[in-house]
Amino acid sequence: MKSRIKITGNCLQITRTLDAPQERVFAAWAEPAKLQRWTGCKDATDVVCESDFREGGSFTTKMHIGGHANCDCVFSGVYQEIRKPSKIVYNVNLGPASTRVTVELFAEGAQTRMVLTQEDLPSEIIRFVEQGTLESFDKLDAALAAQGTTA
Repeated sequence: MKSRIKITGNCLQITRTLDAPQERVFAAWAEPAKLQRWTGCKDATDVVCESDFREGGSFTTKMHIGGHANCDCVFSGVYQEIRKPSKIVYNVNLGPASTRVTVELFAEGAQTRMVLTQEDLPSEIIRFVEQGTLESFDKLDAALAAQGTTA
């Protein structure tokens, strides 16, 4: 599915409609085993997600990125707000920047409209984050489709 992208200053917003119910999309964000199946750009391997999924809980995601970057990345953060099954807000440390991410999930029949808003992104990494997030969402689409065939 295609994503709608909006960049305003240091804010990136990506809207995407997923072919899965809201509860299943929320679980893909909330459960570390599911999250590590789709998080990271297309070149990410060896992804490990650890999470204490509750308000005030922390998370760490580690991955190796091959290709041009060929590096190991670690992202960590703290969950600020969780409203099951419609909203997740967290702060994440990306290394060169700490940003605030809001994920909103809107039920639309058998589909879910997902709106991710990431604030305070330095201009020098906003396109890199955009690309990685779009590639992650492609992987999320595939993971949800595979889950739908086994459910």
